[in-house]
Amino acid sequence: MNLELYIDNTRVDLFKDEAITITDTQQNVRDIALVFAPFSQQFNLPASSTNNKIFKHYYNNDIINGYDARFRVDAIIKLDGADFKVGKIRLDSVSMKNNKAHAYKVVFFGNTTSLKDIFGDENLSALNPLSTYDMVLNNNDTLDAFRYGLQSSGLPATNLANRNVTMPLVTLQNYYSYDSTNTITTPNLHNVAWTQLRKELKPAIKCKRIIEAIQTQYNIQFNMANETGITSFFDSDVFDELYLWLHREKTPITNPETTVPLFGIDLDQRSKKLTFADFTYTSGTDYLSGGNLVVSDIYNYTIRIALDCNVGIDLEIISRDKLTNELLDYQTRITPANNFNVTLRDLNSGTLSSRTYDIEFRLNSSSSGIFDAETMLITRTLKDGTPVDSGNYSYNAFNLGQNIFIQDYLPDMKVLDYMTTLFKLFNLTAYTKRGSSKIYVETLDDFMSNGNTHDISKYIVVDKNTIDRPIPYSRINFNYAPSVTQTSLRYLNQFSQQFGNLNYSAPEKYDGQSYNVQVSGQRSQLINIIDENGDFTGNVFGWWVDAESKTTLGSPYMFFNRLVDSSEYPVTSSQYEQYNSAANATEDANHTLNFGIEFNEYTGNLNENSLFNRFYSQYIVKLFEEQARVVKFTAQLPSSIVLNYELNDVFIVNGQEYYINSIKTNLLTNKSELELITKQSAYTPSVLT
Repeated sequence: MNLELYIDNTRVDLFKDEAITITDTQQNVRDIALVFAPFSQQFNLPASSTNNKIFKHYYNNDIINGYDARFRVDAIIKLDGADFKVGKIRLDSVSMKNNKAHAYKVVFFGNTTSLKDIFGDENLSALNPLSTYDMVLNNNDTLDAFRYGLQSSGLPATNLANRNVTMPLVTLQNYYSYDSTNTITTPNLHNVAWTQLRKELKPAIKCKRIIEAIQTQYNIQFNMANETGITSFFDSDVFDELYLWLHREKTPITNPETTVPLFGIDLDQRSKKLTFADFTYTSGTDYLSGGNLVVSDIYNYTIRIALDCNVGIDLEIISRDKLTNELLDYQTRITPANNFNVTLRDLNSGTLSSRTYDIEFRLNSSSSGIFDAETMLITRTLKDGTPVDSGNYSYNAFNLGQNIFIQDYLPDMKVLDYMTTLFKLFNLTAYTKRGSSKIYVETLDDFMSNGNTHDISKYIVVDKNTIDRPIPYSRINFNYAPSVTQTSLRYLNQFSQQFGNLNYSAPEKYDGQSYNVQVSGQRSQLINIIDENGDFTGNVFGWWVDAESKTTLGSPYMFFNRLVDSSEYPVTSSQYEQYNSAANATEDANHTLNFGIEFNEYTGNLNENSLFNRFYSQYIVKLFEEQARVVKFTAQLPSSIVLNYELNDVFIVNGQEYYINSIKTNLLTNKSELELITKQSAYTPSVLT
């Protein structure tokens, strides 16, 4: 097979005798919690004139604007002229001989592995597209979010698909009883005023909206709609019901001296966000004609905004770059402020040749205020301070409003950790397809049920093969984060088992060790409220307090949102007949968020559709089967198979069917080391969309 490597669309020179070995594996039986993508061992590229141009003579650190090895660059491996693997190349080092560059040492990574590079260490709060779902108090948004859900501010939801934001009945302080006679003195869900109840609630957002925001923020594309033969988990019914509770802090929102502290959303704060897009160019040089401020490495830039309020107010001003979430400036005006400037000095590109800024100026106050028309001045100077030019911009008068910014309440969780949690919960796998830039995400069962079959018997090198037992584990533990809520702590004390967890053991105690699948998420038992007659009302709520009945935090909490029918037991003094609440199971009971079998708080029935049963059992049970084997072969596969196999395909060797665990291909010798798992039974899909 003819081997070619392209870096940034330029064909690279290769050593004639240099082996490039690609390891291809989807979900390795030796580490079931990880999802893999193609990667290579380190290999060498000659320091030819072509390669020196690509790597810009990296060995010479005197070159300005040379090759930046801190970043991976686009690469394609081709076999016989066809794309074999698409991904990234990382330059590790340059080997020298006789003071001359001899070889560039590089590693190839498949596209899926680059997700970690794309997301970096950024938190969910950096997802600026989620501002679409900000709420405004005077739009009646919180009540609509509680009763129906919201499409966006001022627009109540009409169905599950557009129920983007809810205000679920998860209380941060009070334990609620239900008494239709209104004789009890404890908090009563039947007669509590909505304006009182909302003080201890926080919103939740549909997880699908977070995935969409990730696509927009990082310019990537998941398969959000079905294609022939491919199911999309992110477009499935079960994922459409999944929500993330917006609970970041357990500290009160009220002042320390407040007699009864409040822990819900901040109902008193007045705020405003200003971005470059809000300003209109008036004169001078227009630096924002492209929408953002592009800073080159030969200039410094200064931005000054003049703010003029009609009354003196206490004010907090936060300036940050939306593209990097970097805090650029923070000011507080403790004494009442009227006229003042916000100034960002000496903005520059740092170590880059240019940098793009998209700056947000946020104003917070405990008081309302009317601001007159504002001006913004951007000045550009040389590095030595010599003025070059400037540009003027304006913005209309505005008021500080009662806004609830979604990004303020997103849990303290990295984007990558959020994605990892979803992958672990539902046993997802990700991959790319030749000729497509999409990242395909499916449950492993769905992925494995759609492969093709190849008979490779005649390509096997028959001198030797190895047969191993499939997995060195006799017990697998599925664990959420430790319990923090009082209801779940009581469950732990009663059953010596954490709510939502599962310990899976092989039927017979054969030799092996334990393996833990740890999820960065919280589970909590919910409460089906009993009325004054001792009957269940069907009104279910979450109580987010610890063993001492104090507001607690815990790990990020995901749940299935349920629009509760409360017509028989209406809630609040306004007698609302429906409201949103958390659930551990979907409304049709086909899915739960418990790894093991648990009771459904809404019905009282035992639900066996656990995460293990729905998404893990096929994969793991197959590995525990007595006849399961991992068989290693060496094969000389033709290009017709190497270029077309997928990791969900089935290989046949001498009549025996095998699933692929890993393929390690030497692109110089064209030999492949195959690690295959005996197929005892076929996979069936776990998600129907």
